[in-house]
Parts: sequence; structure tokens; C-alpha cells
Amino acid sequence: MLKFSTAIAILNGLASLSQAQKTDNGTLILCDCGIGDNKDHLSWSTSRQMNWYKSLVWPDSANKYPAAPEMAVEVPFGNGVYPWNPTGATETMPNGDVWSVYVEEQTPEGFKAGNAVHKDGETLNCWSYHGRPISAALNKTVNHDALCWSAFVCDNNNSSPDRPSDMTPTSTAPSTTIPSTTDFTQQPAPTESSASRMLSVDAALSPRFINWPNNWDTFINNFVWDQITGNCVGGPFRGDGYTMTFECSGIQIDSDTHMTLQLIKALRDVGANSLWFNQNPIIPGTNVSTNGTMPTTPSWVVMPESLSLTATDVAAQKVLGRLSYTTKYDTFLANPCSSCETTRFDATFFDPILEAMKGTFPDYNNYHVQAVCDPWVVCY
Repeated sequence: MLKFSTAIAILNGLASLSQAQKTDNGTLILCDCGIGDNKDHLSWSTSRQMNWYKSLVWPDSANKYPAAPEMAVEVPFGNGVYPWNPTGATETMPNGDVWSVYVEEQTPEGFKAGNAVHKDGETLNCWSYHGRPISAALNKTVNHDALCWSAFVCDNNNSSPDRPSDMTPTSTAPSTTIPSTTDFTQQPAPTESSASRMLSVDAALSPRFINWPNNWDTFINNFVWDQITGNCVGGPFRGDGYTMTFECSGIQIDSDTHMTLQLIKALRDVGANSLWFNQNPIIPGTNVSTNGTMPTTPSWVVMPESLSLTATDVAAQKVLGRLSYTTKYDTFLANPCSSCETTRFDATFFDPILEAMKGTFPDYNNYHVQAVCDPWVVCY
């Protein structure tokens, strides 16, 4: 852990800066700070704040602080809910500027995590950028030397700020035990003509998220498949700093049903409904423009960086089909660990898969779906 002295002029922005990176269009930094308190709101944890910089200059070393922000405001950590999340957090700066921020907290380092929106409609890109010392904390009632560290940097740039060579990740893996898989079984009403035949679907996904830079239908359209072989034949997608590949295969169930298509339908409907997918989220403050017209909002999907679905005939122990997408990053990711959130495995995840598998009736009339994060924790 690096140690920093807080009793020097660096905190007042008087440090000399060389070989620095500069932004001229305004920067909002979402900070994680030392724990403080607020006498007016005793139940709040004030360990977070927003810093506003008119023209931010990044020092060339992680041992140096940027100049002090022009404005800053405490952000309540009320009810134990971390404020930098997809639900959004809104605060008012001392000059009356109102900013709403909407980010996915588990976005890999250096990738776009969401947006910050000014009350007048200005929108900034927010980048995952953790672990860099930024400023003193506003609240000093518990710890006079409390520091703020970067969590997300919001600006008009098209990429994250550079990381200096001496900046290292400070992540540690959460101390959680790995539970058993989550599963769900459903049977339709029995019929006289159908013997019980079970179809099982195993789902595995990464607990780390990535931003797909378009709408969900465009993502699903990457699963281009050959109706004769049942295999995917489309190429990979090249994103900003990563490559995503798409694979699928399956057998013909009957004259009207193909397992490859059923798996694609399952993924399509899971993405449209499940808590694991935040499809084309609405950024606070962008639903109506300043002149009263509907603006053109960006399309993007916050989603697991990898997922697979495997359908199996239980009695025959035969794989009927498999679908997956995977993400490979260009560089090593130094980002906070992401662990499995099992609460996301609920009816909105299982029901779309079960409904898609019902398309195999009457060949199969008993359906079982189980899901697990693979791996359970991602740190790199």
C-alpha cells in the first residue's frame, strides 16, 4: 500500500506537474474517500464525493495529487447502498450545478462504465479508473487526514485516462464461500401421449461486466448460423480494447424445431429480462432535451463478459446444443475483483430459458435449468 502525506501543499493543488495529461472541457471524478460523518444526517456514511475540475491536469506519477478541484460535494452512502451504481446518484454542487451519475460499478478498469448528466443535458462519459489518490476528503470529523481516491472519471474523452507506470491495482478478493449452483425445474401439464423426457440446460456466466456498444438486437444478430449444420458461422466482433467471439451448435429436434434456434431465443429473452443484463439503460436527465424534443440516446448494454448455455438430453446423456459468447481483452486488466451475485439468478433469468425449451415439446416435456458463475470471482 502506498503512503501519502496529507499535510503538504499538494492537497491544495500547489505541486509542480510535469509530463502531465490535461483535459480542457471539464472533468467530474467520482471518489471513494475515508469514512466521515455528517451531523445533519447521522445515518449516512459520507465516504464518497464528487469532485469537479474545470481543466484537470493529471500528474505523471501516482504519488502526486492533481490540483484541488474547483468544487466538490459529499455523496450520501445511505442505507448501506454504494452510490456509484446503475440506479444513479444525483447531487448539487456549491454553485447550483446538478449532476446525475449512472455507472456499473463492476466495469473493468479502463472501460466505459456509464455516464454523468448535467441538469442542462450535457453528458459525459464515465470511465472505470480506481485507486489513484485525488484530493482531501471534505468531511474531516472522524479522520482529519481522510483521502479521496478515484473510482470513476467522467469527461468528454473517448478513452480512459492513462495509468502512470507506478500506479498499481489495490484490489483484494472478497472473502466469500462458493455456493452450489442455482437451479429451477418446470414440468408442463402431463399428456397421455408423452412419456417423461427431461431436457437440462446448464448456464454459466462471468460475474464481471462489459458494455456492449449497441442495442441488444444487434448483439443477438451476431449469432449467424447455418441451418444445415446448426453451427454458428459469423465472425468475431472487434470492440474498443477487446474482441468478442460467438459460437453455437445444435441438432434438429423435429421438422419445425432446431436446438440452435431455441438457444438463441433463450439468450435473446434472458437479455431482455434478466437482472444480469441492463439493456439500453436510460441515463438520468436525458429523456427530454432542453427544447422539449426527444433526444437521440446512446444504445448500450451492460452484460456479463461471457456466457454459455448447454442443452442436454438427461436420459441419453447427449448434448443437444451449445451457445456461448466470450470476451478477450487486448491488455491485462487491473481492476477491482468481481464476485458472483447469486440474487441475479431469479425468475427473470430462468423463466425465459424454460419458455424457449418448451419449443422442444412433445419430444421433451420436462425441463431443468441450473446456473452458476464461472469463475466465481474475477480479479484479472
